[in-house]
Formats: sequence, C-alpha cells, structure tokens
Amino acid sequence: MRLALRLAIPGAIAALTFIACAANPTAASNAPATSAAATKSAAASQGTTVDIKGFAFAPATLTVAKGTVVTFTNSDAATHTVTSGTGGTKDGKFDERLEQGGATKITFDTPGTYQYFCAIHASMKGTITVQ
Repeated sequence: MRLALRLAIPGAIAALTFIACAANPTAASNAPATSAAATKSAAASQGTTVDIKGFAFAPATLTVAKGTVVTFTNSDAATHTVTSGTGGTKDGKFDERLEQGGATKITFDTPGTYQYFCAIHASMKGTITVQ
C-alpha cells in the first residue's frame, strides 16, 4: 500500500503541473527569447567542475566558454595543487593548494589554452581551453 502511494504521488504532481501549464497558453509566449549567446553566457556563469581523484584531474582536458568558473575539488586523501604552467614550471596565472576535501574556484575570462599541473605530484596534468 505504501509503495503504491509513493509511486502515485510523483505521477499526480507531474499531471497537475502539465494541466496547469496547458491551461495558460500565453505563459510560454510571454517568456523572453533566449539567444545562443545568452544561453552560452548562462552556461558559463554556472561553471563546471574538475575533480581531483586517484592522483589525476578529471576531466584532464576541458573546453569552456569565456567567463566560465571552474571549481577544482580535491577528492583524494593527499594534498594537491592546481598550478598554471607546464613541465613543472609555474607561469603565475594561478596556483592554489587544496587539502583533502578542499575546493577552489577559478574564473577563465580570457580566451586561450591554460595548461596546469600539481606541483606536488608531477604526473598530474590538465588543460583548459577557453573559447
């Protein structure tokens, strides 16, 4: 009985929502038009995440729109860094140290390719391309 009720409630809510939307046909036509640029901008402002897990950046290669906020989250038990540059050489654009469970946000406002690495674990590398 409880299971049947649990399954019926979401269906009833969905049906009522559909009926309410269908009953007001002007609601959809009054919605502001969204351009492709506005959609891209909204996606950029929401951002994306790079997870640090298993001594690797995931995803290791990422392409984002100009203005995107990238959140780096350390899911490893070890401390890591998110350091811009290549071959273990810092280029000074960003350098964040993340303890276990830590996170940092970096906004990518300028188009280009940003290579980064972990200054503690040389095998950890990533690339972000900003369009």
